[in-house]
Amino acid sequence: MRRIIVLCFALILVAAPTSTFAQQDSKPAESPTHYYRLSFSVQEVGETGKIINSRVYVTSIATEKGAPTAQIRTGDKFPLETDNKGNLQYIDVGVNIDCMRALEVSSKLAVQINADISNTTKATDPSAPPVIRANRWSAMVLVPIAKPTIIFSSDNLQDKGKLQMELTATRIE
Repeated sequence: MRRIIVLCFALILVAAPTSTFAQQDSKPAESPTHYYRLSFSVQEVGETGKIINSRVYVTSIATEKGAPTAQIRTGDKFPLETDNKGNLQYIDVGVNIDCMRALEVSSKLAVQINADISNTTKATDPSAPPVIRANRWSAMVLVPIAKPTIIFSSDNLQDKGKLQMELTATRIE
């Protein structure tokens, strides 16, 4: 009986270090930080399907955990009369793009994108204030490296055209 207890105890001691090493080896290896240039192309597509206007916005992002948000802000403050006394309120009109939480997944880049694109158009009534059109998108996207990919698209409400956003992620060496 004593031999069995000693044998069991010896087996436990032999097995314990093996399981400890197995736990250490099973930890996922932290991938090194890489930097990417993100090139956004905002495209207005006409009723025929041809691109009639395109604007490009570029920023950089790191795959490091906890890296700061990359932001693009461009536009105008548009005055809007709020009452008969001539008081004005200014409204931001333009392009706002936020990029965060970039991760490498195989040979692709996953990144959270928030986009807000707005512009003014003339109202049908000349005495009416202008109309402000806005497109807002938010999603975690997965794009192949160095290949332009349409990540957002929406129809125009005023015609049969559409607005789309294309992203090209290029690794910075």
